[in-house]
Amino acid sequence: MKEVIGQTQTDRRGLGSTTAKWWSKTKGKEKRNMIIDEIRSKENSTRVQKAVQQPQQGQWTNWDTAIQRSLTWNVIWHVAPLRISYLIRSVYDLLPSNANLVRWGNKDDPKCPLCQGSSKSIVVSDVYDMYQLMFMMFRELIAYVRENFEKKYADEIAKGTYDERDLKRLQEDNKFASSYIRGKDRLDEGVDLVHTSLKFRKEVGVNDLTEDYFELDLWNLGAMYFKNRDIEGKRIFWLKVRLHMKNANAERLAKEKKAIIFGLEKAFNEAPLQQIVVLLDMTSCGLANLDMDFVKYIITIFKFYYPTFLGYMLIYDMPWIFNAAWKVVKAWLSAEAAAKIKFVSKGDIQTYIKADALPEYMGGTDIFEYRYERGMASLPLYPEDEDKKKEKKVHFQEAQEPTANSDSVDTSSSDHNGNNNSSNGLRKRSPGGHHSQGNQLNKNNNANEKLSLVLGRPKNSSGLSTFVGRLLTVSPADELTFQSSPGGDAFDIITLSNTLTHAVAFKVKTTSPEKFRVRPSSGIINPRKTEEVYVYLVQDHKTDVSKDKFLIMAMEVKPGASFDPNQLFKEASKDKIMQHKLMCSEEGQRREQVDAVPSVQFSNENFMAKVEQLEQQTLHMQRQLNLLLIIQILTAVTLILVMLAYSCVGEEFFTKFLALPFDFCNDPYGRKC
Repeated sequence: MKEVIGQTQTDRRGLGSTTAKWWSKTKGKEKRNMIIDEIRSKENSTRVQKAVQQPQQGQWTNWDTAIQRSLTWNVIWHVAPLRISYLIRSVYDLLPSNANLVRWGNKDDPKCPLCQGSSKSIVVSDVYDMYQLMFMMFRELIAYVRENFEKKYADEIAKGTYDERDLKRLQEDNKFASSYIRGKDRLDEGVDLVHTSLKFRKEVGVNDLTEDYFELDLWNLGAMYFKNRDIEGKRIFWLKVRLHMKNANAERLAKEKKAIIFGLEKAFNEAPLQQIVVLLDMTSCGLANLDMDFVKYIITIFKFYYPTFLGYMLIYDMPWIFNAAWKVVKAWLSAEAAAKIKFVSKGDIQTYIKADALPEYMGGTDIFEYRYERGMASLPLYPEDEDKKKEKKVHFQEAQEPTANSDSVDTSSSDHNGNNNSSNGLRKRSPGGHHSQGNQLNKNNNANEKLSLVLGRPKNSSGLSTFVGRLLTVSPADELTFQSSPGGDAFDIITLSNTLTHAVAFKVKTTSPEKFRVRPSSGIINPRKTEEVYVYLVQDHKTDVSKDKFLIMAMEVKPGASFDPNQLFKEASKDKIMQHKLMCSEEGQRREQVDAVPSVQFSNENFMAKVEQLEQQTLHMQRQLNLLLIIQILTAVTLILVMLAYSCVGEEFFTKFLALPFDFCNDPYGRKC
């Protein structure tokens, strides 16, 4: 075989440095030695493989020094792939530690510089000790900053330059103290940062800022808020620059600056070790919004007052007229700070933030609209984090459809109108009494749904609402209403509307599949179509339904894909699926809420007439556009034919052809015609 593929050079020997021995050119004893060397080489390779494999067998069962930690799928998805690879290889003792390199034959010296001569693998066996050592070193760094701050600024402490609450927090809260340490070689800088930051906090009164301190119009403006995360899980702080006016009065500008501090302080208190992303949205900005002092203030905040809190800053769609201003700002920054500022546009912002976390004008799919309500500042910025800590996770299961034997439901038109003649125990609402009122609510709800589709946004009414998602429009938007009736089961209807130009698959799940029957529980909705999903409350489960929930899932169906919704959702990734949750309530509770909110009545005839008029106008406009397109195509074809004829026949023919009208009139200018 070597005579075919040639001699392979190993180690540091260069090409042609060894003399190859060919089987066909050797005789007698040399052939015997070649056979012995080849067998010995293969046997040695087999022994090395066994020697390497045997120590790894059963390594995963040794958990004596393992560190206890909470490990969920959410944590795994946010961990870097290289770190996951490191953890798995460390469990199986496959890291290139000094002992393993010697065992694998890649190194001759068993001494390790970290272990000072020990052949023990410090990477695997002493991981816990290394973490303890790192924690001790970190505590020493914090102690250094605390002690030197007290020594260097003892006079300032005696004068009362700092807030006593901040001084106490510095001594007791390690996370707060560590936020001023940028590195083990920059501890003295951290001491000065503590002085600058605590002095600023006392001057501004950071610890005394509350929601009531700011005017209501400032909160309603929506110029700053936390929403969504970037691809690394960092929280995003949105700043709408176009809502800031440079010529505002000094008191207003001071309040805006304090509002930024109020938001940052709240985010820092909730998660001091999690960095944030600041997104300066400069869409539709002009010279009236260009405030260099305000920009410098924002930079100063993260440079001195929250020195380790900023992950990076995104400047979106900066107008070209701000280029000169950016050169001035860049002069204030160090190379390290300038590297954290990134300019993005609609084409590349998804490098940092996923589409589902971006608004539509940035090329995303998030339909969030900022709306302030009193008391929002006391709520967590990211409630999902608090839910993971405090609440039990809600598990949704497949919704059950009525069976043909026992749970079948006749969904004929007469039953949907309220005829209570079903003999299988799953009965619908009767047309009398409160049920007629419920039918009227359903009609109003349908009218509101159509109105919401026209307006392109959901209504705020809790009783009559529609949720407009990126794939489906769901009505009702918040909760399903079930009315208990003697001898029968209640039901409610979920209306799913597909307003897109492609098919959408849907699936309905519930937390209590034994209580409800859903028809249909899954399916595919064609473009511009509507599907009604009937949800029945089984008579045998007339317990409180306020704790039950429904989950509406939807995903796009690509051309040529399977038409089995279960298979589609099984193969789809999480970011491709739209989800919307619905609560459940009883009719009595729901009616109190509806009566408390003034209902808006619509005339169905007038509304449908307006919708039809809008459709006719749209069709007329579409026909005009099609006609214009045909004219453009004919013009282009004519021009192309003229150019081809000119290139084929020649200039002389066209000269005579164009001169025919004038020759016919016997005058080059046609005066005698």
